[in-house]
Amino acid sequence: MKNALVLFVAVMLANLCHAQDELPALVPDRPGMSWGAEVTPHHKVIWDNGFGYEKSTDGAKTIKLSSAMFRYGLFENMELRVGSEFLLNKEDGTQKPTFGIAPLAIGAKIKLYEGSGILPSVGVLAEFRSPHVGTKDQLPSYLAPSAYLLFEHSIGERFWLCYNAGLEWDGETAEPTTFLALAIGCNITEGLGTYIESYNYLNAEGSQHMAEIGFTWLVSRRVQLDIETDLDLLNLGKYYSVGCGVSWLIN
Repeated sequence: MKNALVLFVAVMLANLCHAQDELPALVPDRPGMSWGAEVTPHHKVIWDNGFGYEKSTDGAKTIKLSSAMFRYGLFENMELRVGSEFLLNKEDGTQKPTFGIAPLAIGAKIKLYEGSGILPSVGVLAEFRSPHVGTKDQLPSYLAPSAYLLFEHSIGERFWLCYNAGLEWDGETAEPTTFLALAIGCNITEGLGTYIESYNYLNAEGSQHMAEIGFTWLVSRRVQLDIETDLDLLNLGKYYSVGCGVSWLIN
């Protein structure tokens, strides 16, 4: 009986180790405002969730209670995405913050090309924000689509470079906002990484130029934690945000 129990435990441990060896790589889509070209592994689900705090000198404050995105690997080179944000907003002079749910975002990312040498990996991302699902004062009047080209390089074993270009519609006007982002990152150790990023919004009414720096910690093959902070480069000292989050390979 004792020998049978020892054999059972040994078999279970061997199966557990084998299952861990078969786990696909975690492909987080956070932190940062830029996206890489990689997609969620086939038939797997990844949950990206963030929490944050934004403040400007005009007294406006926003607390992100949750910024969640669920991603499902539909094919080897394609994922489906659905997400939203739960927010507490407080304007200058108001007594109480107001709770809001951002419009539901639904979309897909497709990896078009696996990079090699000096050529980057290439992907596309398309999303739209619903005018029907969310808190009324957060909803756009019309469907709000967005589309992006995604490029990603590996530079040796420790560094990576990511850059995006896209168009975003706000659901109110026909004129899109151009989105441009550039990020460079470094794997400090096998589990610890850092990055710095510039992301920019350009439209007929003006431009906004933001910078972000952050750190990531790959806790296990299923879980990554992150922390980051943002600044408005055209209004230094007038706006800042801090945040943290988690990416989890669920199945």
